[in-house]
Amino acid sequence: DDEDHKRLNKTPGKNEASPLMKILMQVFPVLTWLPRLTRRIVQADVIAGLTVGVMVIPQGMSYAAIAGLPFQYGLYSACVPPIVYALLGQSRQLAVGPVAMVSLLVQAGLAGQLTTEECPAYKESEAASQADLCPDQYVPLAFLVALIVGIMQIVGALLRMGFLVSFLGHPVTSGFTSGAAIIIGLSQLKYMLGYDIPKSQYVHMTLYNIFKQIHEVKYMPLILGLVWLSLLMLNKQMAKRYKRLRLMGPLGPLISCVVGIALLHAVPKLHEEFSVKYVGEIPSGLMPFSLTKLKLGDVGRVFSTALSSCLIGYMESIAIGKSLAAKHGYEVDAGQEMLALGVSNLVGSFFSCYPVTGSFSRSAVNNSTGALSQLSG
Repeated sequence: DDEDHKRLNKTPGKNEASPLMKILMQVFPVLTWLPRLTRRIVQADVIAGLTVGVMVIPQGMSYAAIAGLPFQYGLYSACVPPIVYALLGQSRQLAVGPVAMVSLLVQAGLAGQLTTEECPAYKESEAASQADLCPDQYVPLAFLVALIVGIMQIVGALLRMGFLVSFLGHPVTSGFTSGAAIIIGLSQLKYMLGYDIPKSQYVHMTLYNIFKQIHEVKYMPLILGLVWLSLLMLNKQMAKRYKRLRLMGPLGPLISCVVGIALLHAVPKLHEEFSVKYVGEIPSGLMPFSLTKLKLGDVGRVFSTALSSCLIGYMESIAIGKSLAAKHGYEVDAGQEMLALGVSNLVGSFFSCYPVTGSFSRSAVNNSTGALSQLSG
């Protein structure tokens, strides 16, 4: 592994590249690492990439649900942006795609943005959100957020504004992350309790709504939810404690999904009589082209959502990228990373993707399973 890292870390000599080629290598790092690939590096990257690919299937679907989008858009967002990032990004272990924090920002920012004419069925007093009632009108707004995030990040990279993220204090980011974790956790309780909970931007209101309807709890979804949650937590601890089981860390969620699918298929009564819900049909085929769905007239109402997603997403990604780069003895340029993420979001918005950034959990798995170059992404 050390030899492979040294091979990829090697910088071109003075006579190895012309000034123009050096500029192209800076903008397109793929020109640097692609010619240096060996059979051993490709093998290591394929194993790491397949592992992360397996992991992102349940993650992407759940993050799309957090953002208020149908499940398939999480899968779309895990396909196109990583390919673009591999061409432009400098981090060799960073796994780009949908993440929980940006998904929450998208949901919080787009909630209530549709007008009465666009979503006549929506009433603030009811548990159903605009995303649930009017998905055809809500989903394009998420694509537009990705487009604006991409443009912001590209402009920021050209103006060399990557350093601004360093002014975000650790207490601020730590508090934001902790708050996001609490809100995400509460938002998922409705699936375990078996009844709809009216959404609110205030935690105390969400807790009030939960306990106000606690008499409506469905015991079978609650029991299954607690069992699955306990197994996932046990799996995580076992993967940390025993090196032989470390692959069970990323594989655990997928295995739990497969077991859950098999259980519902084998016992239809769970859905028919005991209120256990399932995802349902997911459209097959490649991600649809979404350029025609982008309405520039809606920029004003999604701009603040795009700004927060841009800053928080880039901050999360550059922190992970720099940490992994330092561990393996290479450097990551903040401006180039901003450009890579910007182009990834821009291109992704044309293919039914919502905003993406570097994922902490998938990057950690990518690194631990032996990723050596951007090919793993």
